[in-house]
Parts: sequence; structure tokens; C-alpha cells
Amino acid sequence: MKRHWTEFRYLFIVQLLEERGFLAGTIFFTTVFPLLLVFGLGVVGDGQSPAGLTYIITGSAVSSLTFVGITMVAQSIAWMKDRGDFLYYASLPISKSSVLLAVIASKLVLQMPGILVALVGGGLLYRLDFKLSPLLLLILPLTALALSGMGAALGLLSPSLQLVNLLSQVAGIVVLFAAPVMIPMESLPLALQWFGLLLPPTYAADALRRAVAGVTDARLLLDLGVLVGRPSWTQPYG
Repeated sequence: MKRHWTEFRYLFIVQLLEERGFLAGTIFFTTVFPLLLVFGLGVVGDGQSPAGLTYIITGSAVSSLTFVGITMVAQSIAWMKDRGDFLYYASLPISKSSVLLAVIASKLVLQMPGILVALVGGGLLYRLDFKLSPLLLLILPLTALALSGMGAALGLLSPSLQLVNLLSQVAGIVVLFAAPVMIPMESLPLALQWFGLLLPPTYAADALRRAVAGVTDARLLLDLGVLVGRPSWTQPYG
């Protein structure tokens, strides 16, 4: 255990240092992007009801998590695979799981501040009575970890960097327009409602909405159960 912790610690620092070149873009998509979504979609037409604004604010946070967790993690791992980083690490006494966890953890650190800014900023902008539930400290990391696990699997299994770029971008579009994240479930066609039940962001967004509304019920436990189960997808590749 001590050895794995040491490996992870140094690899985590390496991953954070590698993010320096992309820091401006990452900060934009984790902070400015969700705030722009909250403002833009909140004033479309004659504005939104409080329930609609809650959907938009929590949905924008999950959309940002999806971009970083799936798109950026998948592209980072695919890039590492393409340039031979895994072959290099394989020549060292370092476990593959430590490398993957370091990549995912570095993205988690970059995601969290922006998501909190989106939730707090959106609530203040539209004067919504959001509850700062302690459950947020559980929901946000679980969501980020679940989505990063999907991104890691996509990056590892895809045969080419070009395919990863395409699929990861499609994932972001699907979450925005074909899942009950930014759009209420009942407003989607029946086929997309069923499809949305297969997507982790659906449960993440629902859990986030219930947490900021101060609702603790069986559905919230179901959402958390799904999010807890998703990170295990990365275990076969560790």
C-alpha cells in the first residue's frame, strides 16, 4: 500500500505539471463555460421558472464534469497511449493502476472549484434558495470519478486518437441535448428517456438537483448507488 501511495503521489504531481500548458482552457471549461450556460439559457425567451433554472444550473455543472471527465480524460489517456507513455511506464516498477488513478485524480482537482463556482454563482444570480447540503461533498466527487472512469475506459479501448476525439466530443453533445441533464425527462421523446436511463450523467444531475433542493429520499439513494457502481468500470484496466 505504501508503495502504491508513493507511485500515485509522484505520478499525480507529474500529471498536474503537464496540465500547465492547457490550464487556461481547462479553467474556461470548468468555470466560465458553465456560468455562460447558466446565464444564456436562463434568459432565453422570457426567462425560466425557478424549477427550470435549477435544471439549467445543475445541468451545466454536470455538463462541465462530463467535458472534463469524459472528453479530457479520454483524450489525455489516448494521447499518452499514442505517444508511448504507457510503454515507458511499463519499463518502470510502476503499476498501471497508479498511472490511471493519477490521470483521473489530476482532472478531479481541476474540476471541483469550477463546479462549485457554477452552483454558487447560478444560485446568487437568480436568487434561488439552494441548500448547501453536505451530500454535495459526496455527489460531486462521485460524479467526477464515475465520468472520469468512463473517459479512461474510452481512451484505453479506442484503437486511435482520432476516434477518441470524435467519440468524446459526441459524448458531450449527447449529455447536453439527448439526456435529462439540461432538459427535463418528461420533455424528451420516449426513446431518449429510455436511453437517458443508461447514462451516468442522468443520475448525477438528478442527485445534484435533489441535494440543492434539500430532498433526501429513495431516489437520491438510487442515484448515489449508480454513481458508486460506475468507477468500478476502470478496474479491469488497472
